[in-house]
Amino acid sequence: MSTVTDTKKRRVENSKKLVAHSKIYQPFRAIGYVTNEVPYIINNHGQDYFLTTCVGNSFQTYNLGRMNLLFVSTPTEKPITCMASHKRLIYAAAGNVVIGYKRGREVSRVGGEGEFNISEIIILGAYIAALCDDNTLKLWDTTSGDLYTEIEFGEEFTATHILHPSTYLNKILVSSTQGTMQIWNIRTNKMVYQFRFMGSPITCLAQSPVVDVVAVGLLDGTVVLHNIKADEKIDSVRQDDKVTAITFRTDDEQVMATGNMQGDVALWDLSDRRLNHIMKNAHDGYVTSLTFLNNQPILVTGGNDNSIKQWIFEKHNAVPHPFKSRSGHHAPPSKLQYYGEDRKTILSAGRDHSLRSFSTVRDAQNFEFSQGRLAKKAKDRGVSMDDLKLPQIVDLDVNDSKTKDWDNIITCHANDNACRTWSSKSKRIGKHVLISSDKTAVKSTCISTCGNFGFLGCASGAVDMFNMQSGQYRKTFVENGHKKPITGLTTDTINRYLITSSVDKTIKIWEIKTAKVVHTIELESPVVSMRYHIDNDLLAVVCDDLGIRVIDLETKRIVREFWGHRNRITDFTFSPDSRWIVSASLDGTVRTWDLPTGAMIDIFKVEDIVTCLAFSPDSDFLATAHVDNVGIFLWSNRTQYANVSLRSIPDDYDAQLLQLPSLTGTEDDSDVESEEESVKDDENMQDTVDQLSEKMITMSMEPRSKWQNLLHLDTIKSRNKPKEAPKLPEKAPFFLPTLPGAKNQFDLTTVSTFDKENPESKRINFSQLNTDTEFDKLLRSGYEADKKCKSTFVEYAKSLSPSAIDLELRSFAIDGELTLLNYYLDAILYMLKSRKNFELAQAWLSTFLNIHGDLIVANPTNPIHQKLKDILAIQDSEFGRLSQQIHYSLCLIDFARRT
Repeated sequence: MSTVTDTKKRRVENSKKLVAHSKIYQPFRAIGYVTNEVPYIINNHGQDYFLTTCVGNSFQTYNLGRMNLLFVSTPTEKPITCMASHKRLIYAAAGNVVIGYKRGREVSRVGGEGEFNISEIIILGAYIAALCDDNTLKLWDTTSGDLYTEIEFGEEFTATHILHPSTYLNKILVSSTQGTMQIWNIRTNKMVYQFRFMGSPITCLAQSPVVDVVAVGLLDGTVVLHNIKADEKIDSVRQDDKVTAITFRTDDEQVMATGNMQGDVALWDLSDRRLNHIMKNAHDGYVTSLTFLNNQPILVTGGNDNSIKQWIFEKHNAVPHPFKSRSGHHAPPSKLQYYGEDRKTILSAGRDHSLRSFSTVRDAQNFEFSQGRLAKKAKDRGVSMDDLKLPQIVDLDVNDSKTKDWDNIITCHANDNACRTWSSKSKRIGKHVLISSDKTAVKSTCISTCGNFGFLGCASGAVDMFNMQSGQYRKTFVENGHKKPITGLTTDTINRYLITSSVDKTIKIWEIKTAKVVHTIELESPVVSMRYHIDNDLLAVVCDDLGIRVIDLETKRIVREFWGHRNRITDFTFSPDSRWIVSASLDGTVRTWDLPTGAMIDIFKVEDIVTCLAFSPDSDFLATAHVDNVGIFLWSNRTQYANVSLRSIPDDYDAQLLQLPSLTGTEDDSDVESEEESVKDDENMQDTVDQLSEKMITMSMEPRSKWQNLLHLDTIKSRNKPKEAPKLPEKAPFFLPTLPGAKNQFDLTTVSTFDKENPESKRINFSQLNTDTEFDKLLRSGYEADKKCKSTFVEYAKSLSPSAIDLELRSFAIDGELTLLNYYLDAILYMLKSRKNFELAQAWLSTFLNIHGDLIVANPTNPIHQKLKDILAIQDSEFGRLSQQIHYSLCLIDFARRT
């Protein structure tokens, strides 16, 4: 048995191998998955029932009473093939291993040796019996993790299913494709009995409520109730198609339910030996599992159509009614769009002809929009519900401004000349059917910004306008219009203009009031699709030449073109702040383009082609849908929580292949990856410069407190004056000399202050004492020296605190020529001329003048006055340049605001 530590280590190692991210996007999680073709399992803890469904490499556990999701397991290395439960543990087989989970976390693991895959498992106390595809039955001891025994079946017996009959100690019933069954004793590893031929290959086994009686489902649709103790056939019934699942009702009613490959569930009255009812099209795929809850009139059904349903039986009524359900798309989504006030809901149109809503935060809020009483119509006509659903949605639009008043969603469908309206408030299809005026197929649709009007773009090139509240036809935009099918529709912010694109290589801007064309933009290639960002009047179009063109509607000109995709672009979208365009293509890549710089800043590749995508309004997630995947995948925007370099990526960059997000999300390996990323960035990053240009005024990048506190140091000192007298610091030993200056430093160098002419004299020579601080020394060395020495003084001064600067300025040695004061102003003049550390120069100059202003005034003939005039001239010149730029920017902003 593997330890928990080994399990965690193995999981982390696997995640580091598989999980990766691009510069901007990190795989987050997948939504919309409920179940797949692997049969679910139900176990109960007290009065509560729990349903566990398989979804690829993970499983999900629901509370059956509320149908709310409790937790999702950690993913396995290979897809899960079967599951079983024992007490509070869930066992899942993946490849050649069986993993034990508790509340979705791995706690044990057996197997892993040999080339085989497990197809079915059952739990026998401390042992796990597994039927493998190499036609063997293996038994593991869960306490030690060792293989206990192995049973090999001959070539004449190909095992398909296993069952532990009730009260049969150490016995397992095995069925085969040859239509026979065998009972094996797993303790002695011997076959106890072999049954005769059932008439057809066996596809299903189920234990009945009666001891010794087993239900055997056959490939020809026959269900045989067989007494395995007496080897006698008690009864048999027959349904259409292969038997996929069997269950028995355990309350007062003696009913057996069977499922088939067509999604039908047959209900058999065993007391009268007759068929009670057939639940036609209970699922859109074949039925994988059937379970009657213990002593309850509730039937739980699961299908490979990504749905779990509960049916309730009323007393003395053989026809059940839908009770509760959880479902998702059973065909890949084709359109995605965020909507709702919470900005956390995705509207999804699928190839299964359904319209669904998915919440990115609460799975319990997912639902399918109702298309009417399709179940009753399908039953009356004897057809499936999919045949009665509307054709596949090819375009949709949603507007939240009139959600509470009338229908706020509009859809157009494949090869259909009508659009339908939907209500997100009532979660159903609306009462209006908007038919195109010329009866041609509708190719594109949109709702006006105000939510009052719906527009239909037709295959003929005409555009019809309808009222969303009444469904009444208003007008047609056809004069001087498009000659070929419409591919995109949108309206501006104030509903003054309608923008349309077409295959005829044109984009037309219409005045909605007069239905006349006011401007036409000619393009080089037919337009495939169009997106409009309403906040900044930018229009992006994808053309047949694989290019993305961005048009500024204010100037009616193309302002950006993006090239790089090597196959047809499937979908694209703006980011909410309109800085990026994200596009997906049949070449398997997802590219992000930066509008301000016109460069590609991110690219990654996925194995399954992206068919549609949408950016969340909060910029936190990118939602994608892929071929051969019925879920919606969320990618987190790493720029929201990490420092991401958005440098341009060359066209020949080798795109990284990323794994699709899992149901549990991505394990956090950000520390290791960020370190690796930072190393790469450091290698590629150019040296940082202190100043971009000598003509630019540059700040010091020091904290604001460095110069603000210096200007208000007296106020800060009075405010922070201690209530008690400060304690004197412990004095250093008398023999340790200290250095002068604001910083307390010991002078460890042996400096002789005695008379050099008479070394034996013990008299101190005061003329040899050096009272200059480090501040003064650097100031003196920088005078009449190169710029390097002056910059050394500036860097040292920047390292001092505001109080230390103040102390140094007050401690200047004053002589008759004001030497240090002149040197200091030379340093300030150097800072102003170089235009570096500009705010520090202002603060230091102000403090200097406050301290030594009276001394400067008292010496009118000193050269220091000329230095002050030079500083004043530079100040006036630089402030004039800065003021001119500020006024120019303010005028430009005011002009843009007014227009």
